[in-house]
Amino acid sequence: MSASAQPLPQPEEQVPLVVDLDQTLVRGDMALEGLVKVIGLGVRAWFTLLALLLRGPAPTKAWLARRLAHRPSTLALREPVMAQIALARQEGRPVILATAAHWRVAKRVAALAGPFDAVLASSYRRNLKGRTKLAAIQAHVGGPFDYIGDSPADRPIWQASRIAYTVGVDTGVPQQQRLAPAPNPVRALARALRPHQWAKNVLVFLPLATSGELAHPAQIGHALLSFVCLSLIASSVYLVNDMLDIDADRIHPKKRRRPLAAGDLSIPLAVVVALVGTLTGLGAGLFWLGWPAFAALATYCALTVTYSLRLKAAMIADVLALACLYTLRIAVGAAAIHVPVSFWLLLFSVFLFLSLGYLKRYIELRGSLREEHELLSGRGYTPSDEMIVAMNGVAAGMVSLLVLALFAEDMGHAGGRAGTYASPQLLWLLPLPLLYWLNRVWMMARRGEVDGDPVAFAITDKKSLTVGLLLGLILLLAKFVALPMG
Repeated sequence: MSASAQPLPQPEEQVPLVVDLDQTLVRGDMALEGLVKVIGLGVRAWFTLLALLLRGPAPTKAWLARRLAHRPSTLALREPVMAQIALARQEGRPVILATAAHWRVAKRVAALAGPFDAVLASSYRRNLKGRTKLAAIQAHVGGPFDYIGDSPADRPIWQASRIAYTVGVDTGVPQQQRLAPAPNPVRALARALRPHQWAKNVLVFLPLATSGELAHPAQIGHALLSFVCLSLIASSVYLVNDMLDIDADRIHPKKRRRPLAAGDLSIPLAVVVALVGTLTGLGAGLFWLGWPAFAALATYCALTVTYSLRLKAAMIADVLALACLYTLRIAVGAAAIHVPVSFWLLLFSVFLFLSLGYLKRYIELRGSLREEHELLSGRGYTPSDEMIVAMNGVAAGMVSLLVLALFAEDMGHAGGRAGTYASPQLLWLLPLPLLYWLNRVWMMARRGEVDGDPVAFAITDKKSLTVGLLLGLILLLAKFVALPMG
């Protein structure tokens, strides 16, 4: 039936409710999420996908539907839409799912959110979108209908509907009823970039503080620029990580509120911002800081992406990668001001952050509700690994203290590098505050008082900040204050 035809009047209670799927019934786009998941399928899948994209959206969606199965538990249903569907069912009205997603995907979702009286969806040869979807709805309904949608491509359908329910966008028709406001992309993007995590990048200033270059404004400027470059790259990779983890985040009690998992941030916008941020960070590093800093930034970027794609699900390799990523922050800071990195500093950093990496996994294992030998989602550990993870983490922390003590001995020894520190004997004080902090944070984690990332915990915990200030004060005194020798 064409849009201009005059159908026979239907009783009020029999007018069907037609519901869109992507960004309407669910908070996300099934096809775009499928495209992101292909990244983890290997190079052969990438070339297959490229060939299908050249043939059009319908064959691509059909291939993705066959290769990728969406688990019902990973679907974030939109509550106002579900409420409208429930109301229509109470009134005895037919409820129809009409979507541009492939029919395999549509039927899986319908089985979760249903029952639906009918499912209209794309096939291998037909992409059910815009006017094509309108024609399919009119052919199936044969009369007036109400429609819930979210996209500007739905405007022909809204114009032909009795009541135009909208999620986010303006329908442009007088019979509009808004079920949910449009998400604020700027606010969602600001949350997804996680600027609070930039505090980890203050490690780039450590070589500046320990090299005696604090009195040179140009070196301070270079260190600040390296901080900005590293933060841009880190935030870009956070977006990539959230895209890859979108299913796991949706079943997590807290991570499900992340903008991509919650459907507040679109995947295309996240992809564009991630590319721009990465290229800007690498480009600025190359242009203003030179090749050594660029190489360190590029290595950090490559390792972070590799961690997101593969290493985070690999037992032991994941925490080693985390330790290396923190140590690379120090390398970036040293390369930016063109000073060599201390062997002691690198060794200390690796073991300290290896301990914190194990602590992060320990916290995840403590909070898991999975069975004893069931792998955590996206991780290479089971709850039965909790004890050995804790043992490895505490041991790595104690080794970092040993490295710090050996460093103090080396600096204070008569045959050491004389003149590097004005009072090297003060360096012996460094292990004490750190010993207190490591034992405290591990004991708090055991009690369930450390939530999530231990580094994020440290930058918000008053006692942890006090320990950090004390360590910095000891270093400054040892560097610049000469104590009288008896």
